[in-house]
Amino acid sequence: MLSYALLRLSVALGISAAFVSHVSAQMQASVSATAPSEIRHRAEAIWSYSLENYDLTYLVPAFTFVLHEITYFAAYLPYFIADFIPFLQKYKIQPNRSNTKELQMNCFWRLMFLHYFVELPLICATYPAMQLFGVDLGKQLPTLSNVACFIFASIVVEDFYFYWVHRLLHTKKFYWIHKIHHEHAAPFGITAEYAHPIETIFLGIGTGLGPVIFAPWIHIVHLWAWLLVRVNQTVEVHSGYDFPWSLNNWIPFWGGAEFHDFHHNKNIGNYASTFTYMDAIFGTDRWYHKYNAQKAKAAKAE
Repeated sequence: MLSYALLRLSVALGISAAFVSHVSAQMQASVSATAPSEIRHRAEAIWSYSLENYDLTYLVPAFTFVLHEITYFAAYLPYFIADFIPFLQKYKIQPNRSNTKELQMNCFWRLMFLHYFVELPLICATYPAMQLFGVDLGKQLPTLSNVACFIFASIVVEDFYFYWVHRLLHTKKFYWIHKIHHEHAAPFGITAEYAHPIETIFLGIGTGLGPVIFAPWIHIVHLWAWLLVRVNQTVEVHSGYDFPWSLNNWIPFWGGAEFHDFHHNKNIGNYASTFTYMDAIFGTDRWYHKYNAQKAKAAKAE
């Protein structure tokens, strides 16, 4: 039994390591790529002006926090609007549960506490941490392909970390931390960061692992791009909607809202944040597949 568990862990580590190793090689190969576009020229001019006229000790944390806030609530807006469009309700994963005003306001005020008193102090530590790990703050900006490679690698790293920490939070010893997040059995977009401060810190570490690992090859722009992607992704998986254009309907092994919504609904299984292969390897998606099989059988009987 132990040897089988170790084999599955080795497979998971192998898949994740292969992704990260390949992407790391691609980043090193493209880090000095030239021929920037006109848009990149303008972006570099703006960045150069900022470097020359502002203190990055204050600019970087301020911009990062504002970017996070705007992205977080803007990403939720389409799903909030969808709640008021009858035609779109057929895509709601749990149509019998509604997002009441009371639920949303309670979530909003807890988020304000977390964002300003937990996340903002962490963000303020971004600049000295970047200096410590050697993140580039120079005038030359990275290429889009380089940023894309970094984002993909960070997703793989974060997903692996998130899976194990999330499983740990579902054990009896630590569930008292995680149960706050599960107050929403039918999640909606902004419940993504609705959590205990301890959970916010420990799961937030996963988001920072990619930047730490690839620090010698990345620019501050990489971090901001990764923030945009990660925030949009976590809001989407908590949206409560499975649209035909959702990524899980187009990209193999992408979990999406439908995969994660089951976890909130049944409070078990589907522990990964982005992909499905970790749960498949360790069998923690078996309840999900059994549930879907029962639903399909019931629908066929009708």
